[in-house]
Amino acid sequence: MTDSRVNLRQPWLAALLAFLLPGLGHWYQGRRFKAAVFSAGILILFGWGQVLGEGQATYSRLVLRTSADSPQFSAQPPVSKTSYGFWAQVLVGLPAFPALLQEARFNAIDKSVGFLDSEIRSDFVGALIETTRQGDLRTPVTGTLQLSPTRPEGSRTVQGELKAGTVDGGTVSYRLGGEIQLGRAVFGSPRRSIECRLVDEAGNFLSARIEGTISRGFFNWYMAPLDSMELDRLHGSLSRQYDVAAVLTWIAGLLNLMAIWDAAQGPAYGYGDEDRGEGEGSGSGGGGSGGGDGDADAASVKA
Repeated sequence: MTDSRVNLRQPWLAALLAFLLPGLGHWYQGRRFKAAVFSAGILILFGWGQVLGEGQATYSRLVLRTSADSPQFSAQPPVSKTSYGFWAQVLVGLPAFPALLQEARFNAIDKSVGFLDSEIRSDFVGALIETTRQGDLRTPVTGTLQLSPTRPEGSRTVQGELKAGTVDGGTVSYRLGGEIQLGRAVFGSPRRSIECRLVDEAGNFLSARIEGTISRGFFNWYMAPLDSMELDRLHGSLSRQYDVAAVLTWIAGLLNLMAIWDAAQGPAYGYGDEDRGEGEGSGSGGGGSGGGDGDADAASVKA
């Protein structure tokens, strides 16, 4: 039963506002203290989970790896499945909505895969792969990468160089050219996959290539769908901290579900929930009844 002393105004509107932002529905109703408690508690809990999970604890879909190739190199939307944890996270409202926007961007055909439309300057982490008679020889490489398309409007062929550090603290440069393999622009990883061939000074291809990752812009990976490889990296890097981060965001969403209910229905046990039958029975007991009759007799005598 709702408490008649609490002005819920328009309950459906209060519930909607409470869903969009924790505490907003209570603020609309004039219940400012509860609004502050719900807003601070739920948003801090959700935000702390995001911090512990390095911004990757919330995502709406998990990308499935259907082949040995990275799904980042697929121009078509990769196969994915729903993240069931997101059903709890989305109850936080607007703070979780970027995941839905990123899902829509992710599901679009990505024309940037294998195509460079502007210059890239980024750090590089990966490997230098040399093809020999005995097979591929992989050498770990880190450094800075600079690539530009061969045509001003963009192209699949590029030119540039990789400056990598050496064991003795020096720097070695590798010329890059030919066709580029560039990962999807929107993907749930701060690192974007890249592959490119090595060329000599005359532009002739060498029997070597680089494979690795470069930085991806924050707005292209935050809350975007990620794959199992990225999940493995997060668990390897953060261990149980990542699980704790995910659970905190789930709890925040479920707590806001309670806040939404409170905004729509008021306190769970409010004024007027007392058992009136028991109250009347106790009032008509021996002592109470006798006292009442005595008062009535006294009033009669005076009259």
